[in-house]
Amino acid sequence: MERPLHYFLEAHHEAATLYVTGSLSIAGVIAAMHRCDELPPRIRALRVDLRATQGMEPGALDAVAFTTRRWRDLREGSTRIDPPREHSPRAA
Repeated sequence: MERPLHYFLEAHHEAATLYVTGSLSIAGVIAAMHRCDELPPRIRALRVDLRATQGMEPGALDAVAFTTRRWRDLREGSTRIDPPREHSPRAA
């Protein structure tokens, strides 16, 4: 049974982190990134932490990549994505 997607947005003076848990879905990614769009303009750095996600809908990682690039370009800022553990490079 897949766990629904949940997210928590933590913001500081000029940066924010979006923590995502559960099953990654395109609709969930879009909803979470809309929340990031509401951040104050002074926040120009965004980290998206997907390490606690388990399972994903096809195309969900593409949605993360697209929406974070869009956010970065609109803010003239920077983004970083911490991939799901199942997609992380394995330690040698």
